[in-house]
Amino acid sequence: MSARALLIRGATVLTMDAGLGDLAGADVRVADGRIAAVGQGLRAEPGDEVIDATGMLLLPGLIDTHTHMWQGPLKGLGAAMWGMADYHKHIFSLRERVGAEDMHDATLACGMEMLDNGITTVLDFCHNVMSPEHALRALDAHRANGQRVLFAYGMLGSFATLKEDHVWRLAQVRELAASLAGDETTPLRLGVALGSLEYAGMALFEEEAATGRALKLPMTFHQNVAGQVHELEAAGLLGPDMLPVHCNPTLDAELDVLAAHGCGISFTPESEVGDGRNISVFARSHRAGVTPSLGVDVPSRVALDLFSQMRLTFWLMRNEEAEAERHAGRTPLTRYPGVPFIQPRHLLEYVTVNAARAVGLGDVLGRIAPGCLADLLLLRGGAYGPSLGDPAAHVVLQSTVADVDTVVIGGRVRKRAGQLTDLDRNDAIAASQRMRHRLFA
Repeated sequence: MSARALLIRGATVLTMDAGLGDLAGADVRVADGRIAAVGQGLRAEPGDEVIDATGMLLLPGLIDTHTHMWQGPLKGLGAAMWGMADYHKHIFSLRERVGAEDMHDATLACGMEMLDNGITTVLDFCHNVMSPEHALRALDAHRANGQRVLFAYGMLGSFATLKEDHVWRLAQVRELAASLAGDETTPLRLGVALGSLEYAGMALFEEEAATGRALKLPMTFHQNVAGQVHELEAAGLLGPDMLPVHCNPTLDAELDVLAAHGCGISFTPESEVGDGRNISVFARSHRAGVTPSLGVDVPSRVALDLFSQMRLTFWLMRNEEAEAERHAGRTPLTRYPGVPFIQPRHLLEYVTVNAARAVGLGDVLGRIAPGCLADLLLLRGGAYGPSLGDPAAHVVLQSTVADVDTVVIGGRVRKRAGQLTDLDRNDAIAASQRMRHRLFA
């Protein structure tokens, strides 16, 4: 059944479209799951659902390009972690105990919370496919939630049986590629989370990439070890269908390589700072033309909240610029051409237009423009009113998940006036409790 036509009236619209810009007191009409019109004074058609958005901000739904959703119910377990050793000891090692039903419950709970928080699209980097049933049950949960999802099937399983399990994993990817086939409007799409090069080795990595390319699937991989970008370039494996994640040790020359191949990078700032990683790559990649996007990464210690990720990233990048100025003796800080480089609106681009490109939907997602998929977010201006100046700065520096009033996915209103319309938060709470009981009772 198609979604009911929708008219959103009187919002400050951040279209994130270069040709349309920001529109004050504007209307957006949605029909058949897509944006039909944007402008002032649009007339309602018979049967339209009308939402009065006066005083609110309308923007594209937020897009998370890297989260391990199976960790949703483990929130808090990684709160005191110190570096990757702690992560492997306290979180990653649990994979061997997480069953197929845990995958369903965790994915259901995580996805519902993300949707509630304004994240309409997510790249689920599912590196916990310990059996074929694990993948199937996670997919069942995604279907139940109705979030727009790129399910990146994880090739990294148990280290002890990685090579043997590779056969059935590739076979299941081929099966799922056929069953999940669709077009750009399909809410649930398949991708491949390639095995980390340092664990899987080049031979398995190449086979996975060849399979992904043959099936025309988007691919993503963790890039945590220095020199790997050059190694992948030498092997002829890089391309715009690959999304590397983190990339903290990359050199400027490697960023030039990624840019030349049309790659973006998914950064997970809170997670990376927690691991003590070098975050200079954020600004360096942006300047090099490697389009950045953002993800939560590990819900076991990071909130499912892209507003906080935008804000943290902005101030980390501003601090880096200020540190360079201080180091050069340019204090007090003064403005001159090119400095400061990073602006709040850039961060909103990271989680809309850039992220849409990262998940393979750059032509139809991440903007509010005629023909684009109608994934939308209405934000209240705050209990004490919106900010002066650039509305994008208000979103990045002032808004929180508490301001999320309305969420629309594919033209369907999934949250309205702060309440989910067709999902029950209690179901997510119960699902988290079931997984926790099975793991820790």
